[in-house]
Amino acid sequence: MPLLLAILFTLRLVTAEAMADAAEKTAIADDIAVTLKGHDQRMDLYDVIFYGIDLEVTDTSTFLSGSTSILLKVLDKPVNELVFDLLADLRVDSVWLDGKVTAFNHADDQLIVMPQAEVTAQKRIMVTVYYSGLGRQKEWISGVYNVKQDVWNKRITWTLSEPFAARNWFPCKQVLSDKADSATIFITTAGRLKAGANGLLEHTIVLPEDRIRYEWKTRYPIAYYLLSFAVGDYADYSFYVPLPGRNDSLLVQNYIYDTLAYFEQNKSDIDKTAELIVLYSELFGTYPFHAEKYGHCIVPSGGGMEHQTMTTLGNFYYLLVAHELAHQWFGDYVTCGSWQDIWINEGFASYAEYLAYQYLQSQDKADTWMAEAHDYIKSAGGGSVFIPESDADDEERIFDYRLSYKKGAAILHMIRGEVQNDSLFFALLRDYLARFKNSVALGKDFKQLLEEKTGWDFSTFFDQWYYGAGYPSITVNWKHEHDTLFLYSFLTASSDATPQYDLLTGYKITLNNGDTTVYKRHNTHYDEWKIKLPGNVKSIMVDPEKWLLMDVTGVNNLSKREPDKKFYVAPNPAKNRISINFEDSMTETKIYVIDSAGKILFADKPVSFPFTLELDGYKSGSYIVLAENEDRIYTEKFVLFNR
Repeated sequence: MPLLLAILFTLRLVTAEAMADAAEKTAIADDIAVTLKGHDQRMDLYDVIFYGIDLEVTDTSTFLSGSTSILLKVLDKPVNELVFDLLADLRVDSVWLDGKVTAFNHADDQLIVMPQAEVTAQKRIMVTVYYSGLGRQKEWISGVYNVKQDVWNKRITWTLSEPFAARNWFPCKQVLSDKADSATIFITTAGRLKAGANGLLEHTIVLPEDRIRYEWKTRYPIAYYLLSFAVGDYADYSFYVPLPGRNDSLLVQNYIYDTLAYFEQNKSDIDKTAELIVLYSELFGTYPFHAEKYGHCIVPSGGGMEHQTMTTLGNFYYLLVAHELAHQWFGDYVTCGSWQDIWINEGFASYAEYLAYQYLQSQDKADTWMAEAHDYIKSAGGGSVFIPESDADDEERIFDYRLSYKKGAAILHMIRGEVQNDSLFFALLRDYLARFKNSVALGKDFKQLLEEKTGWDFSTFFDQWYYGAGYPSITVNWKHEHDTLFLYSFLTASSDATPQYDLLTGYKITLNNGDTTVYKRHNTHYDEWKIKLPGNVKSIMVDPEKWLLMDVTGVNNLSKREPDKKFYVAPNPAKNRISINFEDSMTETKIYVIDSAGKILFADKPVSFPFTLELDGYKSGSYIVLAENEDRIYTEKFVLFNR
């Protein structure tokens, strides 16, 4: 969604610089019914086909007046009432059903329309609601805004509805799985103003009393929260972009503040939209709404919102433009089927920022972007990308910048690293978009497609990264003797919710005669490998291409150290207990006991050494005692015989 929310919640952009038919939709709705939350179940009895919004709007307030028509199809059961979401503060003057006035009740942000006779199953009907009032309320996402931009002296009225505020300006069905097949947005305003909205501007009608009506129409399926308008003193700066693989060009229509200085200051940044459209069309498939347009409406906000075909932007900062444009594929063309799976929108659009840097600017910039993302993710230890059902209506949790955006992007980067084949990875993204186009998807849907196309099981990956919490830390010791490299790695986790990780980890080995990279799968807390490697190893780098969201806490060359502090575990074999000690005094050292399967059985930081560990409850077998401090890790094996 909106990068605007990041600023409102201070959870998104930290600074500007750092930064289908009815049957198909019904089937999808059935599939995700268990995850939908917060709507009246009577809404599931019909399918929205069309929204026709016709409003009078000014640039001086959020006051709206006019009507919204909803063409809908009753599904398998006859209905005696139709339920819509609509802010209670808006006054409903009348409701019409197929051209006849009908009864209604409007309270508690819900509009209940009561037909004179039962509406039979499979019947299409048109409900038209006439209403007026201030389109906002006291909440973070108010639906309609009216703000003055002081630098350019422009006052703008605009909408932002994600996730639950479309009802604040038009009657609707706030259910993600029910996309309208098409929509019109007619905005009447003062003759000196322009109104931008979704789709194509098909007519501009001059009206008496120096008024004008802008008639926008979109013929693509659209989610309720992506409908929008913006009204202000705008200039139209438009151009065309040739689309890869097509013989036509795409209209890029920008409604910017009608000031020459603003245009001159921002033109070069606006023009960069073209290269981004071409890049994403090559990577993800042709821009999905190519029969209409892509555009921007500039507004006095701190971020942006990916309104379908007409993004609302606060500025033309490169990554902001890249992020919101990517949403046209990920979020608009394919929309999350549940707010719990906002990753489907925000994780993918955030990763597109990395791709914009990687393909259009430099790999160094892309690497810096990912390193900063990793640092921000690791600023806290917990939290899953998948949103628990209990938080599915919490806007701050949905748009958690650390989790939904940055960790969401890191997950995709790690999937790319697992696949180790860019042609396959981007084909996966295109297949995903083709499968769920004009509809909705969940995280599990992407996982299923990923498994189908690769033939691999990604259950562990999603359990630890998508549904799990936190991130791992790794410490590596190594030594090179004769023609053998010995690698010893120890992994811990930042969150008890995900105590163990399965990681395909790269090790870049620098030798006296060149470099080589080996990959090892780390699937226990402690692993050892012997690698035949002639030559002279100078250094080792863990995860050199930074695929993994991981904290590398140390890479230690044991062969070049001063004699190690002697580390003792006795007796060995053991029966009842072991004593753990160092020849020299040690402080701030954490002791772990790990079984042969790599499971941590004990973890504590003794106050002093020697430290005695009772072995009650331990089974016969071999174990590793591992001591970790700021310098390195020390390991000793012991064998336990049951008493």
